[in-house]
This record gives sequence, C-alpha cells and structure tokens, in this order.
Amino acid sequence: MNIKIQNTSKLSDEDLRREKKITSKLNLKKLPFKVSKENFCSRYAEMFKEITPLFKYKDEEYAMKWCLSTEKRMKVFLLIFEANQLGEEIYKEKIASKLSEYSYKTVAHIIDEGIGKKFFVNLPPRAHIVKDAKVRNIRPSEDLVIQFINWHIDLIYVLSKFQIKYI
Repeated sequence: MNIKIQNTSKLSDEDLRREKKITSKLNLKKLPFKVSKENFCSRYAEMFKEITPLFKYKDEEYAMKWCLSTEKRMKVFLLIFEANQLGEEIYKEKIASKLSEYSYKTVAHIIDEGIGKKFFVNLPPRAHIVKDAKVRNIRPSEDLVIQFINWHIDLIYVLSKFQIKYI
C-alpha cells in the first residue's frame, strides 16, 4: 500500500516551519532503515496507517482492552505480566509498593476487579515455589497473555514488513 500525502509545497509557511521543527528533533538514526527528514512525513503517514488497526481491539480482546484502558490499570497489568514472564512472585502489597503514586486501596481495587473478571488469576509463580502460604500470587489469565503477546507479534510483523519495504 503506497500512501502519498499532499505535496509539502502546498503547506502554509507556518506549517512548513512546524514540520521542519518537529522533524529536526526526531531520532531518525534509531530507525532500522534510512529516511531523510524530507521524506519522513510521507513514510510515517504510511507506517501510521499500517499500525493504526492494531489499536482497535477486536471483541475477543476485551481483557487486554480493560487492562490498557487507564494508566493505573496498565501499570498494574504490566507489573503482573512482567512478574509472570520472569517467574517472579507478585502480589497486591508488592504491586502497591512499586506504584507508590497510587494508594494500596486503588491498586487492590484494580486487582480485585481484574480477578473478578477472570483477567487475573491466583496461581503460584512459574519459576519458584512460594514459601509463605498467605501470599496470593497474581498472574494474568491465559487469554490475556495470548492477547497481549499476539498484539506484540502483530506489531512486529507490521514494522518488519515496513522495514523490508524500505531497506
């Protein structure tokens, strides 16, 4: 899919200055392909159009939509997801201590709601045995893990297609 944006010569002087100011501050050297500052806007418009569908949740991705719907939920989810992937123990108190900007009550409410919706489950950590029986380890549900990893795979796929196109 080849997308062309309007010729920059049709932009107002103010918009041309704005575009130059923005592109002058971008980290274009980090991209895995070469693109000039002059060509970046049209390439980015193309890449943005390819990536945008990944941010529209499908009906079966409700768990991920819920987890990423607010910054608070997202931070809680990412801590739970990371601990699960590393096989580490994670529980309400530990999450609350890592998110000191939120109260324990807020964190506990998010976790309890996620458990109620079956997005989070109480299971022992993958990599080691919990010695304290009172600790209720929290992990993401299988469906949530699948949704989140598939979303990343789709993102990698779209970006690699774009990279191959412009290498």
